[in-house]
Amino acid sequence: MNNKENMLEVALELFSRRGFSAVSVREICGKLNLKESALYYHFKNKEDILNALYQRLEELVATMREGFGLAFARAKEVSVRDMQLVARNFLVQYYCDANVRRLISMLCIERMSDASANERYQKVVYDMPLEQCEKVFEQMIARNMIIEGAAQSYAREYLGIIVMAWDRYVLGAGDLTEGIARAGEEVEREVGAFYTGIVNEHILQGDSI
Repeated sequence: MNNKENMLEVALELFSRRGFSAVSVREICGKLNLKESALYYHFKNKEDILNALYQRLEELVATMREGFGLAFARAKEVSVRDMQLVARNFLVQYYCDANVRRLISMLCIERMSDASANERYQKVVYDMPLEQCEKVFEQMIARNMIIEGAAQSYAREYLGIIVMAWDRYVLGAGDLTEGIARAGEEVEREVGAFYTGIVNEHILQGDSI
């Protein structure tokens, strides 16, 4: 990796352990055996580093959204198994991503004393994923794949299953591999029951027409 990427990785690791406020530019450079001037060549200040980390997160979300959008556009139907796998992949590729986990760890430390950090935590953990989920259910309703209803309600229940499993088994887990596995199993089980219910309602509605 180049110096800029190294700086982001080291900064994020330090931020995740002690919080953004407690880490200095000098400490970041010390970990890399670089002069502070080397960091200022790439970043204006410490806040600029944090903004770059958030931008990297947004790029991850955009990439996931694009990939799902292409797959969904080709799908004629979405089975219960499809929905289970999508949910599990969302858990692993977003909430269990190493950079996302470390960013959330930093925000957990900062949000207790910084309102802006708490707002960012809400955005990273809930708002950004929920926005994507709502769009998915809106498209599924529009294409008559599931019963017509409130896409936001569906999205909240669906995302709630993922977040609860992540919080229970992954966040702060001693054995991360085992935690992710257990979270994935719960997500598949609960999403399967949730989506089966929606599909059955759709079938019953169609039979009654």
